Amino acid sequence: MSTPPRFTQASGLRRLLIELHRCPEGWSGPEAQALLGYCADRYRGLARKYGQSGEDAATAAYEALTATATRWARDPWGVVTTAVQRTLQAEHRAHGLLCGAERARHLMHAPVHDVTRFADNLLVERDPAFHVIDAEEEATATSDMTARFVPTDEALADAVRIFVACGWPADVSRGALDLICSRLMEAGHRRRAFEYLRRHPEAWAHLDLSQEQWTRVLTVVLGAQHPDLAATDLGRGLLWRLFVGQRHEEISCDPAVTRALATAAPLSLEARHA
Repeated sequence: MSTPPRFTQASGLRRLLIELHRCPEGWSGPEAQALLGYCADRYRGLARKYGQSGEDAATAAYEALTATATRWARDPWGVVTTAVQRTLQAEHRAHGLLCGAERARHLMHAPVHDVTRFADNLLVERDPAFHVIDAEEEATATSDMTARFVPTDEALADAVRIFVACGWPADVSRGALDLICSRLMEAGHRRRAFEYLRRHPEAWAHLDLSQEQWTRVLTVVLGAQHPDLAATDLGRGLLWRLFVGQRHEEISCDPAVTRALATAAPLSLEARHA
């Protein structure tokens, strides 16, 4: 009876990804190629659900496997599975909307229907422009739409710039955001990620922050977790605002963001040891 490859287990996958990160040439080696083949087989059924092939799923898996958050996740396979599913969903949505996958990803939870012919008499029933909803329903819809998303590398880089502009060391900024994104991808929901990170002292202790500072950071990054604020910039959070296309220069002028990050900023490494 043959022994299964180490990457089938979370710990083995994590070790392999760390090795591949240190030596990217290893992706052309037999073990990495076997990993991608395993992903194609593992996610073939999921890909078929969205009208795509196992090879498409393997491509999506490769993007997730090379992400920093995956390497350090407690459950790397869980992160990969979530990322692959969302990429396949975006590709499927893009086909219906006749747009690029990245644009479709932004519209994944938006009330936008697939491209429709003028002769389609269901347009009035499906188009939200013809619907009347009250303020409470609108806030609930916005909350649902912003509950689940995967931050892009570009959004993450812009978030680091905002942190640095507010007095944070670049390495600490990246560490904090990587930690938040990792938990967000595992939890699949902002509120669950927020509550987990807020309650676990190893999160803020690792970054040499107090719990008060860390909670302030979480509120800025993931949004204030209150239903009344769901439709506001404060409720949506920094990552979501960047994710949907707000420019980091614009957010850097938001006093609610800059004031909270500036007061939560840790000392630089040099100042800590002075």
